[in-house]
Amino acid sequence: MKICSLKSILLAAMSVLVVACADEPLNDLGDPGTGPGTGTELAPQPGPGSVYPSALNGDVILGNPDYLAISYGAWRSTVRESGVNVPTVDMHKEDMQILSAMGIKMLRTYNTQGFIGLDGKSNTENLLQAIAELMAEDESFEMYVQLGVWIDALNSWTDQPVIHDQENPENALEMAKAKELALAYPEIIKVIAVGNEAMVNWAEYHVVPGIILGHVNDLQQWKSENPSVANIWITSSDNHAVWAGIDDSANIGEQADLIALIEAVDYVSLHTYAHHDTLYDPTFSADWKVPASEQDLTVQEQVDSAMDKAYLHTVSQIKVAQDFINTIDSSKQIHIGETGWSTVSNENFGAGGTQAADEYKQKAFYDAMRTFSNDFGASLFFFQAFDEPWKGDESNPGHSEKHFGLIDIDGNVKYLAWDKVEALNSAGLTRGDVSSFTASFGGDFDTLMATILPPPYAPVVTPPEEGEFVVLNTALYEGAVAYGWDSPATAWAGVDDATGVLTIASDPATAKDWGWGAGVGIPGQTSNLSSSTQITFEIKGDAAYGFYLGFQTTASGGTNHWVRFNDGQGYTLTDQWVEHTISLSSFSNFAAADLSVVNSPFTIADLYAESGGSAPTLSNIEIRNISWLE
Repeated sequence: MKICSLKSILLAAMSVLVVACADEPLNDLGDPGTGPGTGTELAPQPGPGSVYPSALNGDVILGNPDYLAISYGAWRSTVRESGVNVPTVDMHKEDMQILSAMGIKMLRTYNTQGFIGLDGKSNTENLLQAIAELMAEDESFEMYVQLGVWIDALNSWTDQPVIHDQENPENALEMAKAKELALAYPEIIKVIAVGNEAMVNWAEYHVVPGIILGHVNDLQQWKSENPSVANIWITSSDNHAVWAGIDDSANIGEQADLIALIEAVDYVSLHTYAHHDTLYDPTFSADWKVPASEQDLTVQEQVDSAMDKAYLHTVSQIKVAQDFINTIDSSKQIHIGETGWSTVSNENFGAGGTQAADEYKQKAFYDAMRTFSNDFGASLFFFQAFDEPWKGDESNPGHSEKHFGLIDIDGNVKYLAWDKVEALNSAGLTRGDVSSFTASFGGDFDTLMATILPPPYAPVVTPPEEGEFVVLNTALYEGAVAYGWDSPATAWAGVDDATGVLTIASDPATAKDWGWGAGVGIPGQTSNLSSSTQITFEIKGDAAYGFYLGFQTTASGGTNHWVRFNDGQGYTLTDQWVEHTISLSSFSNFAAADLSVVNSPFTIADLYAESGGSAPTLSNIEIRNISWLE
């Protein structure tokens, strides 16, 4: 797995730790949604050929629903480092027995020789030893591995500039250990994956495709010289945009190496994350929101509709990649190397964010994707088996990357796998201090659903009425911009093109002694709004202090006209959209207002001399559908 590059939104920033994987529905709890719909038509999955990864009984493993796959990490600590926290053979045995009881037979790992335990062995070596011992103890036990080889660029994870067309010397050690382990465990290791999202542009450590190609060709040559590993498949696991040839980084640039890589791998291991796209993909993040036509539905119906869209979005990404791959080699199989859905988030994917993270949505996405992958004939490595506390923001236990697992660190089995709890406990399985397993939310569906949030509502856009001056509908009026007052700006202001929402963010780091302010307007121009009698808008936010809202005219060198919010007497800001229609006569200094020269038809500010306030806390105020009316 890997840490993605920092991406910012408004005044906040987050690190994204991408990981995921799966195979068939783990339960029979019924359809949580309205179904995946018709989807996008893909070309049929090609057959595996004559040499392929096979189980002990000769079964084809990849694309076989009987060999459920999952992404696996065993770390139970809040840090991942060599020493006492490295999972031991016995800890891996606990996990293997749990996963086997859940019907899982294929794992994905991410590195070969890092993180050495007190016994002098790496985490991955301990895992393979654990599986081998369990297979020796019980001839019916099966567990196979896609062995990840970590690849990164020169100077990755240092304070030096990363050189993307040169590689970290540690890569050679990763490759050598992969060969050593595959020769030692040929009945367990069935795939070697060179790099985890090691080519996609937003990975700080990314390398050019030629580096991955060199290692893949080396492994293919090594296979030809070692008959015991001839049926191991070689791949590289990367983002769908890389395999579609549309990644926008210079690391794709000359596509000859990428094309040669597609020809060289035994199959394509593709990653796709609709969960993350609810925030980072502008088109899907807009589509994810609840449209006006669905805002009267129940929460469950709104969520079901959104999850159908998440499914179709995912298949469309696979389709674009397949189309490109098939122009190069139509015999190449595609398997889903990672996808998944977080169940907890107290930041960008939780309340007030995209509201994507919860157990209901995780199961809905899983079930839709397993139906797809079974029908298509693909393995699907769902991310991930267990929650791992070390991931994401180390100071925030509610960070989404810590909560992609099917089982949390305290032994609570999430909704996706409630039906496995009895089997785990009947077998007497344990995990560290967890002596028995419990269904989350007490196994009660209604209790679960009481915690579920729909996606944010899309703005309700109404057509302009006669005599209406639209300040903000889907966008600001022609020529207008959003701006913070003063230079440097005392507040941040901007309009989301996908939602038509104006956000004004106050921050004690940018406010001045006199306060802060922001507005919209056309630099150097005014608007004649003298026929107007009222202003209408919708507003919500988390600012608990008093602030002023209004407009500005150029009379007397610039006059502010306000109403006061959060003063306990008039208008109050809440975390829900509230529509206000306010007579212009209600605004301060209205007698002095020359509406023929309105230079800013909408402003928000806090002037401390008038309000008696002080530096604000970090907060956001959101506004949409702003108009002046006759």
